[in-house]
Amino acid sequence: MIDILTFGAHPDDIEFGCGGILVKMAKQGKSIVMVDLTLGEKGTHGSPEERRREGEESSRIIGAERVFLDFVDCEIIDSYEGRLKLVAVIRKYRPRLILAPLWKGEQNHPDHLACGLMVRYACRYSRFAKILPSMPIHQPEGVLHYLYPTYEDADFIIDVTEEVSTWKKMLECHQSQMRTFQYSEWVLRMASKLGLLIGKPYAQGLVKGNPIEVDDLMSLAKGTREI
Repeated sequence: MIDILTFGAHPDDIEFGCGGILVKMAKQGKSIVMVDLTLGEKGTHGSPEERRREGEESSRIIGAERVFLDFVDCEIIDSYEGRLKLVAVIRKYRPRLILAPLWKGEQNHPDHLACGLMVRYACRYSRFAKILPSMPIHQPEGVLHYLYPTYEDADFIIDVTEEVSTWKKMLECHQSQMRTFQYSEWVLRMASKLGLLIGKPYAQGLVKGNPIEVDDLMSLAKGTREI
């Protein structure tokens, strides 16, 4: 069993969407596995081999395991077969928490939307004993969805100020993608904008898909104050 299983459609998606959060969790001793559905092989820059190396280099920074699946870049759709591939990963690693792309609304890449939606369905399927019966069922404690840099509406905002230097190292591992645009600076600018909402220099956000059980009501108070 691991603490956190993260899914992304392409290498670098996870780093862009929740890299700072993962750095924070790794510092707390949480075990993390990062799963890319594709190798981003249809992107303008970077070969599949190069993007695999970049992803592995990034995950090593926080001591996370990196897994690459065999979905096809730009052709990810929500399908029963795809859901089963994700069920197999969930049952293999048996995570407490799953992080995935936002599954609703407009997305700047259709693969992101499809990835997030499939993860939600796979979480449900993972507890059905008659699906992939050769693997023991597993029900994660929950699934949360990370935001790409163009999205601001978050249910939870996590201060990642102390994690920025390490997070930036993870982002900069993906040098093949920086040939198109300096994504690392763009991502950090959005993290700065989210940070303003909680009075911190940098933050990243997560979205819930279901109600969240809370034991300590006072832990919610930080989000109720006006800056």
